[in-house]
Amino acid sequence: MQVTQIQNTNFESKIPKKRFISDNMRASVESLLIRMNGELNRIQDGDYFKSTITTKLHYNNKAVFEDERRLTKKVQQNEQMRGFSNLKIGKKIVLDIDNESGEIIDYVKPFYKPFFLVLKKAENVLQEMRTNFYNNDVMKKEQLTINDLTPEGKQKIKRMVLSYEKQQLEKIIKELEDTSK
Repeated sequence: MQVTQIQNTNFESKIPKKRFISDNMRASVESLLIRMNGELNRIQDGDYFKSTITTKLHYNNKAVFEDERRLTKKVQQNEQMRGFSNLKIGKKIVLDIDNESGEIIDYVKPFYKPFFLVLKKAENVLQEMRTNFYNNDVMKKEQLTINDLTPEGKQKIKRMVLSYEKQQLEKIIKELEDTSK
């Protein structure tokens, strides 16, 4: 008896399927990002500044929404939807979202849970976060403080470093001239 080999059948696509958030989710994400950026506190003192930004929202210990943009100053409303956001629901669902296009770049979900149910749950959670944004009983906000130089401060530092290097080079050149005589 002769056995012939057959090809394995694989039903998976080699091109990953692109997934996008719904319009309601996009509105909720935009609202949360605008409100988070609106709470930004920036103190400028001479050549440096100190910004306190809201980076994460914890909703009833069930979900976490994180802004990955790390903006150090308030931006216009039409510039809010740049960068990436991250939504974690419980321990099993994670969505990485491109704010500009609404594409879900990466996700983690339970294997047997259909994607439309994950999106529906994420939409409900984002809506709840949006409505309870100012309710400190259910919403905890995590903040980050950033200290940095202003553009003018960076220019002053560059000039100072260049003048120091120039002095060191002049000193070395003078020593070389003295030793060659």
